[in-house]
Amino acid sequence: MTSRFIIVYVLILTAFGSSELKAADWKSLISLNGSWQFTVGDDPAWADPATDVRDWDVIQAPKAWEHYYEDYNGYGWYRKNFSLNWIPETGMVHLFLGYIDDADEVFVNGQKVGQSGGFFPNYETAYNLERNYLVPVALLNKTKNVIAVRVFDEGRDGGIVRADKFGLYYDRDQAQMAFDLSGTWKFTTDNFGNMHDPQTSDEQWDDIYVPMTWESQGYADYNGRAWYRKRFSLPETLKGEELYLVLGKIDDYDVVYLNGYKIGQVEDLDTYSRFQRGNAYSLYRIYKIPSNLLKSKNLLSVEVEDVFQDGGIYEGPVGIMRGDDVSQFREKIRWQEKNWGWNSFFRDLIRLLD
Repeated sequence: MTSRFIIVYVLILTAFGSSELKAADWKSLISLNGSWQFTVGDDPAWADPATDVRDWDVIQAPKAWEHYYEDYNGYGWYRKNFSLNWIPETGMVHLFLGYIDDADEVFVNGQKVGQSGGFFPNYETAYNLERNYLVPVALLNKTKNVIAVRVFDEGRDGGIVRADKFGLYYDRDQAQMAFDLSGTWKFTTDNFGNMHDPQTSDEQWDDIYVPMTWESQGYADYNGRAWYRKRFSLPETLKGEELYLVLGKIDDYDVVYLNGYKIGQVEDLDTYSRFQRGNAYSLYRIYKIPSNLLKSKNLLSVEVEDVFQDGGIYEGPVGIMRGDDVSQFREKIRWQEKNWGWNSFFRDLIRLLD
């Protein structure tokens, strides 16, 4: 790469990065940068917070473990204790762990919250995926929290190698939802027919976290159609109000059904342009909910088509919003969508130069 390209590359990364930070209104709960306890080897008991790890080494993260264990390839475990000054009352928080080389499993207070890549005998690298795991607030305590990260490295750099965001974060936009729909949904890539019919069973479908790319949840390199489902009961306090469904950002195209009836698709959005169809993944999905469709028990069904790279309902907020709050939220995101063209240009140019 020539020096001219390097200069352009750095400038583009700076501009693109500053725009991307506006994609969500993150509140940092705690930074995890710094000292972690670490050991090589592999033992499932190390996920248990009660396991004594006082004889483990102390290393810095994020930083490739080769700085401490030259030429080491294999299994390694990270552990860190932390306390929190504030915990949201309900919902989820995001655990950002940057880029881990190659595969990882993550546990918070003994409970598995995510995995990227695969371990032997079904090894699969995920070195190029940013780790973003959803953690139920019910798992968290004010004190004596333990995060454990199991890592397998197949070659070259290993471990938690780098990160832009590294810690626990809360999406303030999610707090604007009158009813939170983030968390565990049902998911499948198989078309069984009548996919949006409430009578069609989804008991055998996989569980998946929303919002998060499906690539980071066991569907690496999958491009095509997939179906999401979420069953929910509407609180009495929201009945009779003007309500909107907010599905954050979806990569790439979506069609949304409520109780078997179509209520929207990306082509219906005012910000959608058929001349820039490839921009669809950058648009916030906000669909008005017809009041006559809501019942005490409801089924939300979302069909997603992904054509390239990451796929799925990948960024929040996700939930139901009161009509009075929608205008303010739309104004907040207007700048992001208005300036998406520059972000797209930067992203495509970076791909060409990389």
